[in-house]
Amino acid sequence: MPYFDWNATAPLHPLAREAWLEASETAWANPSTAYRSGVRARSRLDEAREEMAQMLGFRPEQVVFTSGATEANNAVIREIARVSPEKEIWISSVEHPSIREAALGLAGQSRARRIPVDANGQVDLDWFEDQLQISAPGLVSVMAANNETGVIQPWPQIRGLCREAGIPFHCDAVQWIGKYAAPMGQGCAAISLSGHKFGGPKGIGCLILGEEWTGLKVQTGGAQEMGSRAGTENIPSILGMVAALKARLNSPLPAEQLNARDTFEAALEAEWGGEFCIHGKKADRLWNTSFISLPSHRANRWIAQLDRFDMEISSGSACSSSKSGPSSILEVMGVEEEAAARTVRISSGWETSCADWNELLEAIKQVRLVLDSEPASSGPGTVIEI
Repeated sequence: MPYFDWNATAPLHPLAREAWLEASETAWANPSTAYRSGVRARSRLDEAREEMAQMLGFRPEQVVFTSGATEANNAVIREIARVSPEKEIWISSVEHPSIREAALGLAGQSRARRIPVDANGQVDLDWFEDQLQISAPGLVSVMAANNETGVIQPWPQIRGLCREAGIPFHCDAVQWIGKYAAPMGQGCAAISLSGHKFGGPKGIGCLILGEEWTGLKVQTGGAQEMGSRAGTENIPSILGMVAALKARLNSPLPAEQLNARDTFEAALEAEWGGEFCIHGKKADRLWNTSFISLPSHRANRWIAQLDRFDMEISSGSACSSSKSGPSSILEVMGVEEEAAARTVRISSGWETSCADWNELLEAIKQVRLVLDSEPASSGPGTVIEI
């Protein structure tokens, strides 16, 4: 069954599974203890931290292992709300709920300021530069790439502007890390990542801290993780995450696979023209993500019928899938509600073949015939309610 929801989660990489199983047998002891099995576990933990730091372009003492990116994102917002209670927190209008809701909850509507985006879902850099001349927030948080549209944000430029102004910059790099080999480099106050997005186990992630933020407390109650995060470290999952990231970075995709999404989109455009829309088309996007409005029928109908054809896609963020209504990301991009209601997210992975993309293309065409045979719409351009 071709799986096209990799932005929600990736299947466990075989090397990650192997590392997890091996560590569960040999590094199960508490790494904070002084006896031999604990010392061995500590050694494995230190090695994993060093390897993760090296792959990402940081020093080991900057790497704090967490339960995932949601915990890391919440911790960053909570810290800045604590140390700078009078200052605003600026976040992009397309941030993940773990940033958006944390900022609104901890800073409130008056201090949580949303950076506008253009019609392609990219941060408005001109607005950002202009506003920096007027006021200095306590923190700026902009994701590297959006989990729904796949649109890559100008985070290096924003990082540079923040650095010049002396403002801490946080980057949610969940959808970036693992898909691109280039290290993000220094200059961020904090970077969040999640292991299961690139084939590691669920329930494990990282918070990379800049030099000035290495004292941040993710949670209290113990001295683990260099005093930053209390709680016994999950060594098997940490080693599994490291193994998965190493496998991804050491196995670059061939050009044909990198271009498969574009070939798929071009075929649908040729088939349906104006009935079909690619959101964020004019922006740089992740190579694996297609956020598209399909013709005539609501997204849930497309998803249900494609599932019967053994094709698994989604309507957007997995963290918001239980909520009714179109994507809030499309709303801030100015997409009409009717088109937003027809929008699905298709995201491929490292093991997705060109044949899988072709199979999905043919399935979508067949599903269109099935859906069109259902009760007709009340007029041109109307989304069919079923």
